Formats: sequence, C-alpha cells, structure tokens
Amino acid sequence: MKSLTEKPYWAVALSVFLVSFCVVGAFTAFAGASKDFFPGSDQAQYLQIGRNLAAGRGFRNPQNSWPNLPATDRMPGWPTLLAGVLVIAPGAPPAAVARFTNAFCLALTGALFTILSFRLGVRSKLSGLAGLTVSLSPVLVYLSASGMSEVSFVMVLAAGLVGVLVGGAWTYCGAVALGIAPLIRTNFVLVPLVVILLIAVLLARRRLSFRQVRVRQLAACCILASAPSLLWACRNYLVTGHFPLLSSGEGEVLWGSNNDVVANELATWGYWVQPDDIPNESPKILLATVFRNDLAQNEYYHRKAVTWIGNHLAEMPRLILGKLVRAFAPVPWVPRPESYGVFLYRFALIATGVLLAPLWIPRIAPAYLLILVSMFVVHLLTTVIYYGLFRFTHCFVEIPLVPCIFLGFQQWRDRRKPLSRLPGRQNDAGVSEG
Repeated sequence: MKSLTEKPYWAVALSVFLVSFCVVGAFTAFAGASKDFFPGSDQAQYLQIGRNLAAGRGFRNPQNSWPNLPATDRMPGWPTLLAGVLVIAPGAPPAAVARFTNAFCLALTGALFTILSFRLGVRSKLSGLAGLTVSLSPVLVYLSASGMSEVSFVMVLAAGLVGVLVGGAWTYCGAVALGIAPLIRTNFVLVPLVVILLIAVLLARRRLSFRQVRVRQLAACCILASAPSLLWACRNYLVTGHFPLLSSGEGEVLWGSNNDVVANELATWGYWVQPDDIPNESPKILLATVFRNDLAQNEYYHRKAVTWIGNHLAEMPRLILGKLVRAFAPVPWVPRPESYGVFLYRFALIATGVLLAPLWIPRIAPAYLLILVSMFVVHLLTTVIYYGLFRFTHCFVEIPLVPCIFLGFQQWRDRRKPLSRLPGRQNDAGVSEG
C-alpha cells in the first residue's frame, strides 16, 4: 500500500471533490432542490426528525403513529447530520438543505475513494478516476438528489476504510467512523462480528497465524466500532425499557418483505410492501389505537412475519430467489431509460470486478478484502431475511468494489505494455532506452 505522504494524490482528491460537487450540485438544482418530499416517505421522515433536533424538540418523528413520543423507528445518523446543517443555515428551504448536504457528502465520498484507491496501490490518476466513478455513479447521484440517507452511509464507510488502511492512530479513528455507519444502515452493525468470525476461520485453517493478527488492536477497534450502536441502544432502553434495541422498524420491514403479496405478485416479487397493502392486515391507523407505541406495533408485525414464514416454507425458495434477483441481478425492473442507464453502469462494475478478480485479489490489502467479504456476507444474509433492493447492493457491495476494479485494471494495463517500453530495452538502432 502506498504512503499518504506522497504528494500527487492530494491535488487529485481535491479536483475530484470540486468536479463532483459542481456536477452533482448542478444536477440537484436542475432537478428542483427545494421541492418538498412526499409526505410519509423516508426522506420526509428523516428531514422532519432533523428539523425537530435543530429546533430542540428532541428525536421525534411527527410522521409516525406516535408523533409526541421519542422515536425509535428511525436511525439517528442522517437526521443528526441534517440537524447540524439546518442550524448553520436556518433560513434555507429544508428540502434543499437535505439535497445539497447530500451533494457535499457525495463529493467528499469521491475524494475519500480517491485516497482509498491510492492507499491500496492505484496510481494517482487512476485513483482520481476511481473517485469520480463513485461520486458520479448514476445510482448515488439519484439518491443524493432524492435526499436519501445512503449517500451519507457511503461517505462514513469511505472515511472508516481510509482510517483503517492508513494505520497507526488513524486505525482507531477509522473504527469509530465504521461504528457510526450502523446509525445510518442498521445491518452494518453485523460487519465487525463477521470480520472476527472470518479471522477465526482463517486461523483455524492456518491461513493466518497469530503473529499476523494484532489481537489488542483488533479488540480495541471492535470496541470502538461497537460503541456508537451501544450508546444508541442504551438511549432506546431508557425510552422503551427494552435492550438491545436499535430500531423498532424491523418488524414492519420483516412483515412487509415476507407475505403473500411479495411472494406471488411479479410486480413486487422479492421486494417490500407497506403492511397496509397486505390482504386482511389491520390498517396502521387502527393499530395506533391498540398499541401504546411503535415498539409494541413492531413486535406485532414481527410475530405476523414469523408466523407467515412458518406456514409457507414451501414458497420460501421462490421468494428468496426473487429477493436475490432484486438485489444482485443488474436488470431494469421498470423499463425506463434511466433504469437502463443504471443497469448498464451496475453491469459494468460487476462484470469488470469479476473479470479482473484474478489480477486484483492477489494485490489487494488483506484488511480491505476481509471487510469487503464481510460486507457481502452481511448484505446477502439481510437480503435473504428481509428483501432485495439494488440501491442497498450498490452501496454495500458494488461501490466498495471500485478501488479493486481500478487496481485490477492497472495490473492488466501494466502487463500489456510493449516490451520496448520496459527499462533497459534497446530500440531498433541498438540504443538502450532504459
């Protein structure tokens, strides 16, 4: 891995940031930065929580069934970031704040992936292209302009990976950043556990020796990475009396992704639907009069999902196939031009990553490969249990693959250089070109 004291990458990373912010910012403005989010959507709920935090009204979600109670159905990472920006820019339209904050986060993500690629051994110019490949991803640009939380997740992930790979004291900063990631995408909380399990397997098979594992550093990193989620779980315990609890939205997601609708209807096969759209399900507005908070509703939905799965085991293989197709197959589900654009971009990433795997796998840093595999395992597991969605795969699997692709491309290009350009090679006149 290259040292961060080398100069060229700084200018490249800054250039990637500036170009990305201009392009994404222009697209955001053109798409309508101040347009209000659809009421009840994820974006609208996160923004409302952020506005409540900025106004000192606490972590409350006015768009759930219990608007006056502390919310536990949404994770705090993205709303807290929005609250900070809203405090800095109190007069700006809130929806525009969310979208341009995302544009900044995405530009910074491109710069961080430039540094990450350089650290993994990719030369500076190719590292810049890797950063632009991330920051100008059609999927991430769309998510950014839509005010979604995934952009901030990828930014925190990139910062954590850079810190871990730089080493020294930065390793612990990186562990903290990776610990913040579950406060945006909850299932990332499982990644450190999978990392430890993979290390244990490698040790048992003697692919690793205890001399290669810095046990104290690994333990410290795991503690630091677990601390943000633990603090949030403690907060939720004070609110609900239940521990551990990261999100009270899990039951709704599980029920919405394991039912007759997503199992049997092609339009929603392997996806997720609102519980209100499930036949014979009681409407949320009625459940709000029965249950005292969203935790009780969450437990109700969880029981419904577990019961359905137990009664439909014969249908589960087909449903799981649908989830995997939704998540991993780069096929446009809705035949629109933009869907085909996203399809081509994702297909290019997956195809080049696989084709160049023999070149980049032997050269990639073991720590990065370990985290990459762990993220894939966690995403695969949560896809099978819950539902498939391409944007989750893009953030969890495809985007972290970008530095590997450029490392493999660099190796391929170096191998194809004409022998006449190698040091010490003589030209036709017999003069050494070395």
